Amino acid sequence: MRSFHIFLLGLALVTPAVCPGQTKCPWINEATARGILGGDVTLTAKVSEHGDGVCEFSRQQGAVTRQLRIAVDVMTDIPKQFPKYLAQCPPKSAALGAIGNEAVMCSMQGKQNQQAELVVGRVRDQAFVISLSSNAQDDPSFTKEMRREKTNLVAEMVAGILF
Repeated sequence: MRSFHIFLLGLALVTPAVCPGQTKCPWINEATARGILGGDVTLTAKVSEHGDGVCEFSRQQGAVTRQLRIAVDVMTDIPKQFPKYLAQCPPKSAALGAIGNEAVMCSMQGKQNQQAELVVGRVRDQAFVISLSSNAQDDPSFTKEMRREKTNLVAEMVAGILF
């Protein structure tokens, strides 16, 4: 019987090393995303060993889908590459001070009537694009102003992590 207990203890110690870990987002955790999106989220993350990639947090509640997307790319030629990121927002978009370098915020309407707030910016050679969207047109618990505030907050967090 003692041998069986030792076997079980050994199995318990080895099992966590064998089981695959949960995919994580290096720029924001699931608890923070839950707070941003208003409840349980699903995470899809594709991050390279170079520190660039994409994290998408989604919250489905009935017919309403909310999504937080964080994309980070490492640039090799900032003057040539960064304007392509900035082009995701109109030329006179609101500049955001103290969030990385050259950060701007804008509103977009995406496919399937997605209403999105975007922040585009950079920290050193890393461009980041943060979008917070909802497919609900008039959602009193996720208004445009709320999305703007939350997108700004996530941009502050991401820029801080990238420094």
